Amino acid sequence: MSRRSLKFVLLVIILFMSACQPQPTAEISQVEVEEEEQTQPPEADSPTAFPTETEKPVETSTNTPNPTPTNTLIATIAPTMLPTQFMGFDLARVFKALAYKDETIFYFIVPGVAASYYGTVDGVELACETEPEQENLLVCRAEEDLFGTDWKSFEFFADEGKTVLVYEGDFSTTLDKLPPTPTPAGFIWPRADFTANDITWAATPPGCTTRGVGLNCETEYREYSDGSCVVGMSCFDSCGYYYSVNTIDGKTGPWVGRGPCW
Repeated sequence: MSRRSLKFVLLVIILFMSACQPQPTAEISQVEVEEEEQTQPPEADSPTAFPTETEKPVETSTNTPNPTPTNTLIATIAPTMLPTQFMGFDLARVFKALAYKDETIFYFIVPGVAASYYGTVDGVELACETEPEQENLLVCRAEEDLFGTDWKSFEFFADEGKTVLVYEGDFSTTLDKLPPTPTPAGFIWPRADFTANDITWAATPPGCTTRGVGLNCETEYREYSDGSCVVGMSCFDSCGYYYSVNTIDGKTGPWVGRGPCW
């Protein structure tokens, strides 16, 4: 056998022997499989994937307002008219009262008065108004002749319906005495406190028929150190001296002249 033929035979034998040997297989142990499963993250669609624990929001309690009822009837209370807080009537007095056939007029001195009032005098309707140009003066009129008694019962209300009583009390009116005969010129009185006892009337001269005509008065107001305001007034007409008002008598001490007392 030649050398070439020998090499060929050896090559065939080597190839045959190589083909007859078993191929090595990759053996994977159970431990390796478990380690691989632990290192690989589970797929989202895999049935063996464990759910991921997520943080739950903290529940907070809230005060839910109750729904406002609709068409709810609400009871309302009408305001009550309160009496006017005015204390001037506590110091009031009747300065002058004149009774006529169908009317009686009361001139009240009411410190601080600034509003109209309604009321009654001995049960007769009374309406009172202030005088814009004269402070503290309230003129009240009753449509009835109330001559005959001195002390009379008065009621004063803040409203015309007479539901708000402001003051009630008795006042001296001197309507139990006949007044001097009215004259065409009327009478002039000082704006000061005085009574009938402070008035002096002159005798009418014989033959004088014009008493009260051309009436004029001389007036002096004084304020003393005790705070009192007094007056001396003398009035004259066409017949001469007519009457006077004097509250100065008996006053002593220093004084100053002033205007009307009210």
